[in-house]
Amino acid sequence: MQLGVPPSLTLFGFAVQSLTLPLTLVAILSGALFVSVTPAHTTSLDWLLTLIRFRTSDRRLEHDEAKTHTHVERVHLDRNAIERPDGAVVGMLQIEPPSLALATDSEWAETSDAFRDLLDTTVEFPIQIHSATRPFPVETYLDRYERRRHDPDVEANPRLAALIDGYLDWYRESLAERQMTIREHYVVVPVTPAEVQFDREGVLVALADVPLVGLIVRAWFAPEHRMQQAALFDALDERLRRLEAALRGIDGCSAWRLDGSEATRVVTTFWNGTDPEYGDLTAALRTRPLGVPRR
Repeated sequence: MQLGVPPSLTLFGFAVQSLTLPLTLVAILSGALFVSVTPAHTTSLDWLLTLIRFRTSDRRLEHDEAKTHTHVERVHLDRNAIERPDGAVVGMLQIEPPSLALATDSEWAETSDAFRDLLDTTVEFPIQIHSATRPFPVETYLDRYERRRHDPDVEANPRLAALIDGYLDWYRESLAERQMTIREHYVVVPVTPAEVQFDREGVLVALADVPLVGLIVRAWFAPEHRMQQAALFDALDERLRRLEAALRGIDGCSAWRLDGSEATRVVTTFWNGTDPEYGDLTAALRTRPLGVPRR
């Protein structure tokens, strides 16, 4: 193989032409390795371009652009709900399922039947089930031992102090090796404007489902925005109360509604991949407009 460079050209004391074969082997091995780790659903070139775009693109988006991905229009802290761009409102329940690690087959069947009955009788509306993991809060757990370590009686007892120090070091190292996480489960419940536009069965409800005619009926008889939003929140509260009560009816299962800031944390963690670093998320959320509305 000939290179278009003078034979006398050197690089760090080595002739450039003598490096041709090693560099070619390195290039071949690197290319083969890159092809082998490329996901099966794409090509190596597309994956490389995707990585480059990801590394060079702006990670922070303006709200109007970000909501096309996150589907979050605004957060209503006073009603513990998240509003989507389509006008729907969403609330969340956090679930602590029963522990079935040592359960018998009959106990498994009983719990499964109870959950099936809940879906058949209580859930008359669409829901989403979301599971997520987060790192175990090591420092929070060890905080009481840290405080105990600095008590006067422990400071005066070197053996006890050494015992606590040893436990703290062992626990941190053990969790780091096991990469212990906590799995959390949520039920996401939405209510859309179409579901509350007509509050009772009748001719308007029937006409609203007719093609073309329904569009005119919905536009003509649409309620005021404030009244419609209040109806949305009330319907969401009722759905969450019914579902929470039904879930608590399953033996060993706990359920509670998340407030607006906690629900926002779940959504933010889903899109960021990590917990938000906002401190007090309630204070970080904007609850008032920047401008003064015109009268």
